[in-house]
Amino acid sequence: MKFTLFRCFLAVTLTLASSILCWSQRKDNDIKFRLAQSYERSGDIESALKIYDELYARDSTNVVYFESLRRDYLQLKRYDDVISLFQRAVAKNPNDMSLLAQLGTFYMQKNDEKSANENWDRALATDPNHEQTYRVVASTMAESRLFEKAIAVYEKARVACHNATLFSNELALLDAIVLNFTGATREYLTMLRQSPTMLSFIQSRMSAYTDRPEGLRAAITLIEEAVKKDPDSLAFLQLQSWAYMEGKQFDRAYDVTKAIDAKTHSGGRELYNFAEHALKEKAYAAAASAFQDVVATYPKFDMRPQAQFGLAHTLQDSMLSRDTVTAFSMYLGRSAPSPADQKRYDVIIDAYKKVIAQYPSTQIAAQSLLSIAIIQQEHAFDLQSAQTSLETLINNYAAYPGTIMEGRLRLGDVLLSRGNTAKAEEQYLLLNNYPGGSDQKERAGFRLAEIDYYKGNFKEALKKLKVLTINVVADIANDALKLQIFISDNTGSGDADLRRFAAADFLKRQMKYTEAMDAFESMIIALPTSTLVDEAVMNIGDIQLQLRQYDAGIASYEKLIKDFPESLSLDIAVVKIGTAYDLGLHNTTKAIESYQRLLTQYPNSIYVSDIRQRIRALRGETI
Repeated sequence: MKFTLFRCFLAVTLTLASSILCWSQRKDNDIKFRLAQSYERSGDIESALKIYDELYARDSTNVVYFESLRRDYLQLKRYDDVISLFQRAVAKNPNDMSLLAQLGTFYMQKNDEKSANENWDRALATDPNHEQTYRVVASTMAESRLFEKAIAVYEKARVACHNATLFSNELALLDAIVLNFTGATREYLTMLRQSPTMLSFIQSRMSAYTDRPEGLRAAITLIEEAVKKDPDSLAFLQLQSWAYMEGKQFDRAYDVTKAIDAKTHSGGRELYNFAEHALKEKAYAAAASAFQDVVATYPKFDMRPQAQFGLAHTLQDSMLSRDTVTAFSMYLGRSAPSPADQKRYDVIIDAYKKVIAQYPSTQIAAQSLLSIAIIQQEHAFDLQSAQTSLETLINNYAAYPGTIMEGRLRLGDVLLSRGNTAKAEEQYLLLNNYPGGSDQKERAGFRLAEIDYYKGNFKEALKKLKVLTINVVADIANDALKLQIFISDNTGSGDADLRRFAAADFLKRQMKYTEAMDAFESMIIALPTSTLVDEAVMNIGDIQLQLRQYDAGIASYEKLIKDFPESLSLDIAVVKIGTAYDLGLHNTTKAIESYQRLLTQYPNSIYVSDIRQRIRALRGETI
């Protein structure tokens, strides 16, 4: 009995000792593992490797130790060591497909393609009837940038697994990488045929190569073939419409969209969405046709007012796009529209008036009236009519504060251009009574600072401008900073010269061009040493362009360049000379010469990029 008790006691003691020993060893391993991690984080990979190697020697079944060794060997590009590590693991698990596939990758990193292929072949042989085998091996090949080999493995999988649509997504991606756009499109069409709900996903993937001419051609060709074979497939039609729009073939996309609208019984919804997109892309003819279809064919369409407005908006953008030939068209005379221009403006205004008549007292009507006012203000320069339209908007559409805020801001601008600073100030200040509208309020704040500048109240103007320049990301901040610097730089020796300049500048703002030019010229004569003379010369040139006196304007800018070589406005003076030759006198040779002068003499100008683009256009080169 005593002997039995002794044996039991001994067994318990040994078990306890063994447990304590194991616990102690695990604790030691944990401490060393954390130390190795610390070395690794600090960048001492060699020291970390020594510890990981010791730990793995103690416990070769520990996946964490194995992965740590693999990671650090690769970081140090010790490919022989990582290969040896994996070979030992493969020796214990000869049918581990994942280990064999990774081993092939490491051989490729060592530039041993023969051994890499041998291990990949072994990996494929472990389970040749299962798709996961091919997935793992092909993905490791793709990681090694052996895209053609990966494609071959995926295609082999289709035969082995008796599934002709297997790995369509992977094959499409790889085909696109190797510029096989026909193959990529074919795979995406297979995916779409199986799962039409993947349309958006497929469009996003195809967009990676439809921006290339050859990619777009391949996509459109195969999609058209697919539609012919399966004309009832809505997904194929939707993909076809999208592909046409990717290629800016909006007329063809419009025809397809009509079929989609009819097939889905959407009652004009598809056409309306297409029209909106076409308008954004400046495909005016297609947008107008689609909006017109919606208005004429679907009288009960819930967004018919928006479609009617969209039609007028399309007409506006189409016709007014002729007013902005280049980024510098603003420098040319636009104070008195030609009879042909005025006729265009009247057509647009009539379109908006039809919207107002059909949907009175609605937000669409308010937006239409605002659009009319903008055309009258910015294009026809009919300030009286613009004022009338804006006052009607403010008085009759108070239910739409967002539109009213823009209307009040523009009414202030019109009143300011008409010389009524007191009434303009009233409109700008009234914007503070509305919630939100930070952009309109900042623009109004800048206008109030401008009024102080025109009146000669420079200290008040600077106070207002200082507030506006705090928010550097605001749209108006740059204009505010320019005016702030201009006032500060020209009040150092007193305000008299700047007051005289500001008065002339206000005449120019009111489009009293003859009076403004006389004021600037008299200032140059009376104050020949003023720091504002170069600015006066520049403004005279600007007025001459506004009056379409292009030769005189060019002469003024040349005078500025010759007489004021230290002026900060020389680059823009050269741009304006080029613009006068380009869009005013239509002398392409002289225009190109002037634009090239900017590139040569002022290569760091902010206008260089636009000027290069304009030169290419004038030469007939593809932009």
